[in-house]
Amino acid sequence: MIRKQHVCLVLFCIAFVAFVVDGHKSFQSKIPNGGKEIAGSTAIGHQNDVGGGARNAFGKAFQDAGFKWSKELCQADSDGDGQTNGFELGDPDCCWNSGDTPKITTELSHPGKNTSKSSRIASRRLGGGGHDH
Repeated sequence: MIRKQHVCLVLFCIAFVAFVVDGHKSFQSKIPNGGKEIAGSTAIGHQNDVGGGARNAFGKAFQDAGFKWSKELCQADSDGDGQTNGFELGDPDCCWNSGDTPKITTELSHPGKNTSKSSRIASRRLGGGGHDH
């Protein structure tokens, strides 16, 4: 009887881990360059760089946006580092859609870590709001 319970517990744990990993991968496709490692992180929305646990400021903003890349989320500066989420993730014009190749795929920075800033030069500024695009 104990062996049967042990096997059930192990199977449950495997299924739970598979569910968490699958959820993480589905979110990656919902943001530009989401499948890339950026600033040592493969989980852009979490404080833990490999995923799970508490969300960082970008993860909370992504959740508030209904887990969708929107113009508002793109134009926001979730980590307060002076660069918009879109600029950091390679969508400076906020026109990326799921399945598209982002306009920029290199020199990215992490929108949830204010210590991570892109070294790219902004090509223009929108609305004089001080956010790079």
